[in-house]
Amino acid sequence: MTSPISDPIWTRLGVRVESPEEARQLHWLLERFDAGRIRAVAHSLRLRESPKPQRIARELGACIPAHSL
Repeated sequence: MTSPISDPIWTRLGVRVESPEEARQLHWLLERFDAGRIRAVAHSLRLRESPKPQRIARELGACIPAHSL
């Protein structure tokens, strides 16, 4: 069993990250928004799966640049 500390940050935030680009997008969001706010948006958007970083950004009124890092 893994501890919550060893889980990737996106699992704790409820964000679906499936590629290195989405990991960069989430990192960009975390630099600009509080993790609690990201978690709240992810929770409110969750249907069957966790939302991706682009969807979180849209809900926060942000536009992630093409090369976020």
